[in-house]
Amino acid sequence: MLNIYANEEWAIEAKKALNFFISRMGDTKWTERRAKVISYFHNVESIQYGTKEIKTGEKKAILPIAVYEDWIAWYMYLVESIFYRPSCGDNLQSARIFPFFSMIGKNLSTLLDIDGIETKIDELLNEKKNQPDAIFFELAVANLYCKNGWKVCFIPESTFYKSPDLQIRKNGKQYWVECKRMQKVSDYSESERSEWQKRSIKLSELLNNLKLSYYIDITFKVPVADTDENILVDTFIDYLKAKESGKIMESKTNQIEVVIKPLDITSINKNLKDKNIRNHSPEIIEALIGEYISGGNYVTALGYDELYKLGTNKDLDVLNIYVNKINNACIMKWINISDYSIDMKAKDIKRLLVKAVNQIPSDNPGIIHVGYENLDGPYVERKRFLKIQNTIQNFDYKDKDIQAIFCNNIQLLATSNNFDWAETACFYKKSIDPNLKNHLLLADSINKFNQPHWEEDIYNLEKKDTEG
Repeated sequence: MLNIYANEEWAIEAKKALNFFISRMGDTKWTERRAKVISYFHNVESIQYGTKEIKTGEKKAILPIAVYEDWIAWYMYLVESIFYRPSCGDNLQSARIFPFFSMIGKNLSTLLDIDGIETKIDELLNEKKNQPDAIFFELAVANLYCKNGWKVCFIPESTFYKSPDLQIRKNGKQYWVECKRMQKVSDYSESERSEWQKRSIKLSELLNNLKLSYYIDITFKVPVADTDENILVDTFIDYLKAKESGKIMESKTNQIEVVIKPLDITSINKNLKDKNIRNHSPEIIEALIGEYISGGNYVTALGYDELYKLGTNKDLDVLNIYVNKINNACIMKWINISDYSIDMKAKDIKRLLVKAVNQIPSDNPGIIHVGYENLDGPYVERKRFLKIQNTIQNFDYKDKDIQAIFCNNIQLLATSNNFDWAETACFYKKSIDPNLKNHLLLADSINKFNQPHWEEDIYNLEKKDTEG
């Protein structure tokens, strides 16, 4: 799927932010940092498509579709590609950052009027600091207060003492504001994914060696680490032994539920030939199994027959490999529904809250904003929501006058042909009137108040299960 967003309003606004960042960084420096992004993905390509052997220890460091060493340059490359390289990009990473670039571009003149903004932008672009997600959140919060009529200024960081991020003033009132962005993925989620990979790689290698094509939907009912590493392979071998290899099979145990469906490669190849479908995209998953569920955990292993590139500049084009024909395919989708897994992934804000409260001075009331992405599904977010409520209600703020705590849960979603996002802003306050009439960071209006978007997801999932 080619990027077709260049004329959309949000994209035009995102380009304003990009152009400002480039002007602040400098054309020469931007060219150098972009070249490193491109070099990284050329190396990824040579490994993934067999033109380079993987060195010891290199596989984990190279294969992620993200540039860990320079996040902001990677983000800027994605935005720039909308306009100059429409055949390049990555849907999942783009969905995470396009809304923030658009927000900054749309409100650029407002943001540039904030005292201390130059230093904050320099921090954003600092390759050594390399924490753009946290600074995006600070900019979004600062813009939120500006939209609500507050005079905002960024507080300079000090090496000698901790200070809040913002000071806001209006109608004789003054507050300190501290922003905390939660780690994107919890340590347990990383550990669980690692355990999943040990099991899924064994199965994908088996199917590839046998040149078999299947879609396998897996639901773990216990922690993944508590299952045998061969559990997926053993389940599939039982399927073959049962001589059901041309039919759909469901297998249920106390540890796992598996649905195995054969794939029609002839039909898939017809679909691939009729469209430009980029590899490692939601659209390739939709071409393989007929649907792509936003937020789903998918793994694909394809036996390629015909690949091609789209683009006009080999020096700047990366992530532009398209699939025309395959010989075989393995696609797996997985989820863990165990209470233990859900609880461990539902990371609380307590540690961030301790740090935030410590950074609020005692001379004026304070407000705390905590931002986090919804990456582990609606049941995890329901559990997290309950944990956060309990933490805030029982927290000892000591001598600090904390007037309100805002939790911004953002779900950034890629689809097969576009992207979308949902946001829930939950606030906890002492006063009857909140300081903000509008609580959302990435939208100008709000229709519902304190109605978590994940509850709608849960309703739709359970309705689908009932109907199914």
